[in-house]
Amino acid sequence: MHLDYLRGQIGKCAEKCDGLDAQDDEGLCPDCCDWFAMVLAEEERLAQDKEYNEVMRKLKEACDEDKTGVYERILKRSRDGKIVH
Repeated sequence: MHLDYLRGQIGKCAEKCDGLDAQDDEGLCPDCCDWFAMVLAEEERLAQDKEYNEVMRKLKEACDEDKTGVYERILKRSRDGKIVH
């Protein structure tokens, strides 16, 4: 959730920079560059978290095996802010 929150802050600036369409920090305003740095730091922290990685592996496996697409739709709606955590 925290990582999604951080990603969601990129592009919500007054300068209307490239936001999440940017490939890296090129094309981002200073505020969004700061958010981008926080995203990278959080991704690095999560990469070292064994429990998180195990949960994500199982979630990916469940989504891959779900032929109905229900799990994928639930995750997408959650990320889009249509479901409250």
